Formats: sequence, C-alpha cells, structure tokens
Amino acid sequence: MAEDDTQTANEQPIINFKSTADLTDYYCPFCNQKLFRGKVTTFNMVCSNCNKLVRSEQDYHKDNEEQS
Repeated sequence: MAEDDTQTANEQPIINFKSTADLTDYYCPFCNQKLFRGKVTTFNMVCSNCNKLVRSEQDYHKDNEEQS
C-alpha cells in the first residue's frame, strides 16, 4: 500500500498554461518591484517593498476620444 502512495507523489502535476497566457505583470512605478500578475482595469494597493500607495486606473476618456 505504501508503494501506491509514493507513485502518486512522484507524478508531475498537470498545468494548464493557456489559462494564464493573457495575464499581465504589474510593477511598482517607484521601486520597480513586481506587485502581482493578473488582468484588472483598476487597482489600489501598497507596495510591499517601498510601502507607497500605487493606484492604477484605465483612462476611458482617451479611449472614447480615439474612437470618435
């Protein structure tokens, strides 16, 4: 029975890379530390490295002007 447990532990996990292909890395503009990886339009967070507030918002006004 112990042999069955070791075989399961040695198997490689199945990773679906397609689900993470469209994610973006976000970096702190002050210290260039990586904040997180994801796909968001806005976020407000404090950088864990330099302890400064980082805000990011998509400017919809510019997008609307370009389409006109």
